[in-house]
Amino acid sequence: MSFDIFFQTSHLSDQTEEAVNPFTGKVVQKPVGETVTSSEREALQKLIASAGAGDPSEFGCYVIDFQDGPGLELFFDGLSGKDEFGGGMAALRSLTPELAEFLYSLADTGNLIMLAAMEESRPIVTSTATAERVVSRWPDAVVVSSSEELSAMLTSGFDGWDSYRDQVVDES
Repeated sequence: MSFDIFFQTSHLSDQTEEAVNPFTGKVVQKPVGETVTSSEREALQKLIASAGAGDPSEFGCYVIDFQDGPGLELFFDGLSGKDEFGGGMAALRSLTPELAEFLYSLADTGNLIMLAAMEESRPIVTSTATAERVVSRWPDAVVVSSSEELSAMLTSGFDGWDSYRDQVVDES
């Protein structure tokens, strides 16, 4: 069980294609061509490697540990290959200063939007330029300028998840 943060490229596209929603079976329009730039991809790969991650698993999962507490699993399938890469997910089990710094750097380096799986969540970006780029899809994006601001935004959601996890574990 984890607290999840989803990452989405800020390079949005007006192009769509038809796809079948695997949950409803209905045909929907999904965006295409939303991918990080090649320089962003390279910078993300370097950042992840510098954090001590080895090669990704067959599912695109990087495991990263931090000195100030448990690390995270970073599901960035397609980042290491030639496929388009438009985002992924981080599965956290703690929220420490070092981990918050990594999350902030990840979003900033890749020009990624962070979408935390928590109540009353707002899209989080690391610059005004990124917020302006995504205003058509996320007009309520909030800009954070440091890992401390990011940590403050995520704390309420993480604390709620932490309590829920403890309740579920105690009931098992």
